[in-house]
Amino acid sequence: MELVGVSLGNAWEFVGAIFPNKYLFDLTGNAVECRIGAFGGGTMMETENPAGWIVFDAVEIDLAGRRLFVAGTDVPLEPKAFAVLALLAQHPGRAFSRDELLDAVWGHSHLTPGVLNRVVTMLRQALGERVEDQHYLHTLHGIGYRFDAQVRLLDARPVLSGANADTTSAQPIVSATALAPVLNAVDILPVSPIPATGGELADSPISSTPVADSSSVALPALATPHRRMRNAVMACMLVITVAGLLWLHHALIAAPAPLPVLVVLPLRTTGADSHEIAFADGLSEDLTTRLAHVNGLRLISSASALRAQQDGFDAKQLAERLHVTHAIEGSLHEAGDQLRISLRLIETPSGRTLWTQDYDRKFADVFALQQDIAQAVASALALHIGMAHTGAKTVDPQVFREYLELRHVFLTQSDSAANTKAETALNALAARAPDFAPVHGLLAANLASGFEDDGRDNDALHEARHALDLDPDDIYAHAALGLVASHNHDWATVKKEYDAALAQSPTDPIMHSIVGMWLGRLGYREQALSEFETNYSSDPLSYWGTYNLATELDTLGRHDEARHYLDLLPSLESEPEWLTVAARWRNAVWRHDYTAARHFVGQMSSLSTQSSEEDEKTAYAYAAVAYAAVTEALLDPARWPKAEAAIAASETKIGGASPLRLFAPPLDAAPLLAEFELGDQQPNGKILWTVDFTALHRDPAFQSFLQRMKFIEFWRSNGWPPQCKPEGDGARCE
Repeated sequence: MELVGVSLGNAWEFVGAIFPNKYLFDLTGNAVECRIGAFGGGTMMETENPAGWIVFDAVEIDLAGRRLFVAGTDVPLEPKAFAVLALLAQHPGRAFSRDELLDAVWGHSHLTPGVLNRVVTMLRQALGERVEDQHYLHTLHGIGYRFDAQVRLLDARPVLSGANADTTSAQPIVSATALAPVLNAVDILPVSPIPATGGELADSPISSTPVADSSSVALPALATPHRRMRNAVMACMLVITVAGLLWLHHALIAAPAPLPVLVVLPLRTTGADSHEIAFADGLSEDLTTRLAHVNGLRLISSASALRAQQDGFDAKQLAERLHVTHAIEGSLHEAGDQLRISLRLIETPSGRTLWTQDYDRKFADVFALQQDIAQAVASALALHIGMAHTGAKTVDPQVFREYLELRHVFLTQSDSAANTKAETALNALAARAPDFAPVHGLLAANLASGFEDDGRDNDALHEARHALDLDPDDIYAHAALGLVASHNHDWATVKKEYDAALAQSPTDPIMHSIVGMWLGRLGYREQALSEFETNYSSDPLSYWGTYNLATELDTLGRHDEARHYLDLLPSLESEPEWLTVAARWRNAVWRHDYTAARHFVGQMSSLSTQSSEEDEKTAYAYAAVAYAAVTEALLDPARWPKAEAAIAASETKIGGASPLRLFAPPLDAAPLLAEFELGDQQPNGKILWTVDFTALHRDPAFQSFLQRMKFIEFWRSNGWPPQCKPEGDGARCE
């Protein structure tokens, strides 16, 4: 049996002074191993303990339950972040390269570095670290990361831990009484003595166990076997008890406070002027961006903040729906060239006010005002602010105001008329403000996305390069360069530019959405899911954050989880209703719930009658008929000829190949794949990689598609998706 105890700072210095070797006693010529760790600072253990707990300081990691507790508080973590923490914490002191971490957690080495950096930042925040005082996760420049902590591995959670500890009656974590049932139930395995030369264990029942100190030797034999065994057990108990008491003392005095999560609600205005409202919303969005640079603070996106305010969330609902610990609310009043901003920082869910402040400034001082507000919020939360250069301090404040208003339109409006008007205004503003990088970066992203017109890539490149000349860190300019590169299937450049954008703004939900769609399109399903999880965690009330997460879960075959998020969509946004219903129909079909599928077909028929444009109404009507026919054919294969005719009629009205052909036999892959070659921001581009479409992946047309899209070329240099393997000049994907 292997007894695993604690390895905690001063405890091991004390233990090491008494028992300098790992093998403590000899029993009839054989060593009895009391393995508590590598005295003198070696690795605690090389094998993982997936059913147990990892404990250090005030931190407890539940490996089986996939939970993290800091000072007794359950700290939520994304699945990938938890996997990284578990891997590192099980190997303290070991240096992991980035490729090793990516391969172990994500399945292979392809991943944008910004995602891994974000996960490490998230873990540092979750563990209560500060950038200037990192004491668990250390960055090894040019290599990767190392986890340093004195840890112990347990089969069950300690009785006393973190904030739940009773300091008035502290008892040993492990007592002789507690150990007795364990010791009586198992045998202590004898092992061969370790040679003084440090040779390997030979023919030993536990010879595969890694040895931290190869120079350890067996101590002289004691008087009798029974006494030797008793002494060995008592020594192990003594070590565990001493280390446990020291850990308890450290946990009680060093428990970090829970990490703050903040939402900045849009500033309210006293009037109904649309420009003033847009400016107030834009100023709130910009404050959110600035506060994202506060070390140890996580921000909820402005889109979810706007939705929460529109729905009238109180402090309790903010905590429940957005998972925030604090919120900023306030108002904006303009009078000539004067601004008055009144702010209040509240605690959730209690609603208790922590800080209030009124700011009276001239409009020309808006940049200094934002800095003062961010500093005040950071100070109120006892956090350190590390503001990034914004490139906005020398620009005309009126230009900045117009930029905020236009960016707000692009971030929040789905109305085509409003966006067209904003595009015209943005072009005019860029001409008037040749030296303001954010305007040109936003214009470049808009051009590259194809929202203005197709074929504007050269204009997008010009604006993006101009923005980067003014500010090399402009994230929209980097995003624009990535989008243009994707049009040319230059995936290496896409990766480079998206990496640069995320490095500058690792919490930006829009960038995580863009990167997720790109990774999903290239078949990196797990990595795409990680991006969408990050997006959703900071933007839980947005339509696209929820939609992308749900549909990626469907792609991975996790249909019940996908259904949970799809069920949230109607209450979040009603604009892309057809997209919502179509996604829910697919999910129902994959779950073989044809009653639900018929229900969604009924919703489609209803939607077709609600459109105000006749052409759109007709197209929706034909599509609804096709979805209904396919639903019945999936139940009765004899009905496929009728479904085929309905699909063909729908394609005639809408144009292009219908995605319903993915469900219809026999599969005609070529025209379908041609549709997916176009565009790069298709939210459903990832549908090609759905695990339910294995027949598509085996089709010869799919191999040709992978070559034309240059996916295989990129995979060879950056890592293969788990479902694909090289085969000759092509790939075999399952």
